[in-house]
Amino acid sequence: MFLYVEKLVLVSVGGLALIGIGQLLWAIWQHGEIRLEDLLMIFIYIEIMAMANVYFTRRTVPFTYPMFIAVTALSRLIVLQGKETSTDGLLYISGAILLISIAILIVRFSQQYSTEFLEQRERQHRDQRENI
Repeated sequence: MFLYVEKLVLVSVGGLALIGIGQLLWAIWQHGEIRLEDLLMIFIYIEIMAMANVYFTRRTVPFTYPMFIAVTALSRLIVLQGKETSTDGLLYISGAILLISIAILIVRFSQQYSTEFLEQRERQHRDQRENI
């Protein structure tokens, strides 16, 4: 039962993200202009849909997906606040983006040296040698 509920929720998340993109496109059409904040919001929706799709197919979500969403959301926050934000506020948000980006790099590099990844790479090399 939980498996079916999980799949229903994942399909709902993907569908709601798609509806959100549709609403944004409709708003762009009504305003007659494309703003950077709208494009960044579309990217957030796309990343949410990708994360749901990856979980649906692999049954696991790479830790970096939510981190990419966080970087995009913080970038959008900077764009939305614009000149109204104090210098300290911009520094804090920029620092958060930098920390998340460094964390993404650390996670990516650590995945290259994990035993599971090395075993998978060895299997791929072995399969390639067998096909030759």
